[in-house]
Amino acid sequence: MPGVSGGAMMRRILSILFLLTLGSPLSAAEKPNIIFILADDLGWGDLGCYGHPYAKTPNLDKLAAEGTRFTRFHATGVTCCPARTGLMTGKLPATFQKYPADFGFGDRTTITELLKKHGYATGHFGKWHIGAVTEPGTYGIDVIGSDAEKRRTPEGARGRDAPMYDQAISFIEQHKTGPFYVNIWDHISHHPVNPTQAVLDAFGPLELDESKFSPAMREKFATCKKLGGDPVAHVRAFLADVKSMDDEVGRLLAKLDELGLRENTLVVFSSDQGAAPLRSDEEARPKKARNKQKRTGTDIESIRMNAMGYAGPDFRGGKHTDLEGGVCVPFIMRWPAKVPVGRVDDQSVLSGADWLPSLCTITGISINAADFDGEDSSKAWLGGTHVRSKALFWKTNTDNGDPSMLMENWKLHGSNRRNGPVELYDLATDPGEQKNLAEKQPEVLQRLKDQLATWTASLPKHYEHGDGKED
Repeated sequence: MPGVSGGAMMRRILSILFLLTLGSPLSAAEKPNIIFILADDLGWGDLGCYGHPYAKTPNLDKLAAEGTRFTRFHATGVTCCPARTGLMTGKLPATFQKYPADFGFGDRTTITELLKKHGYATGHFGKWHIGAVTEPGTYGIDVIGSDAEKRRTPEGARGRDAPMYDQAISFIEQHKTGPFYVNIWDHISHHPVNPTQAVLDAFGPLELDESKFSPAMREKFATCKKLGGDPVAHVRAFLADVKSMDDEVGRLLAKLDELGLRENTLVVFSSDQGAAPLRSDEEARPKKARNKQKRTGTDIESIRMNAMGYAGPDFRGGKHTDLEGGVCVPFIMRWPAKVPVGRVDDQSVLSGADWLPSLCTITGISINAADFDGEDSSKAWLGGTHVRSKALFWKTNTDNGDPSMLMENWKLHGSNRRNGPVELYDLATDPGEQKNLAEKQPEVLQRLKDQLATWTASLPKHYEHGDGKED
């Protein structure tokens, strides 16, 4: 083929041959090991390979260089539990009448249960936030690591997430004959971002040129100054925290090489949603709690102001919003000889809900696709382009939450609570969602409004929450 190198052609042929073999059950030796690393509140632009001018993420950048980096991967929620719900179940979180963080997934099938039934050893290390029960066997997970120190004050030269990587590496060593599936769900870069002096020193000094960032990020710097903060110090703290996570990823990848597991291990890195907003801790606390005795012992406001995540040069918004800055997140995968090397896929629109059906295809597990909201996007993983047949939808697990949807390049923001006008954007020409085309594209608007109305009509009329706290 013109314009295609011999190496690229061979990788494409191998990918096609691999897909053709998925029609028959895979032997234990053929099944890939799977490691899924999930950052928390990490923005689309917070890694070096996604263009951050100051990030020090050499291990994740190398992972992208050795595999494929996707630019249009979408989380299924705008806070921690909903995003994890889509990944684990292949279902959109608004379809759960009982909030999963409080009540679990009920009778919904999870990816870990499916893999466990098909011969995988399964482990989960780090953040949970998908139900009250964390006993071994929950969702088919053999080993659920201790996360008791998630809010501890960090100590030493390694970052705050080091314990979960130690646990995950131990699990991999015990199950090196495979196949195994491992979730490593970081707390970084979720609040509190409070790196030790040793972690700050390992990052080094920072000279901040604000002109290298988007207008939306420069607004965050202005807010920081208005609150009395120093953007240089807060960006440095944030990036040092992220670097400590990258260091642990490097340790993990080195262990795979040491054990001879690189070739048959699919390593995936993503984030649960976009960057958290910058605000003082007082602003972040519920109004009913603001008059209570203030916390002491740490400078809480400066810690919350370390929320310096970046949505990249094009997006606006972040965590808690359905804007692309809130739902479009990093997605990197490496699987030697299967996933193309050095590829950037900026065409395939992927969703966290696709994780389950796509993995089932990769591992030869038969499912009823109609049972899931996500769709098999493994073609994109292996070098092709995935064209969605299903729209992506977002809505919080609240009775009157404002829904949104993405179909093709059209993004529609509905309105329930605000009772205001709907917003329609063409992401192909306006990824920052700045120009509302609702009046100029009436046919597109009506078509999407009808689809969104049909979807919202299928959702529970009332949602049930427990005493848990959304993260």
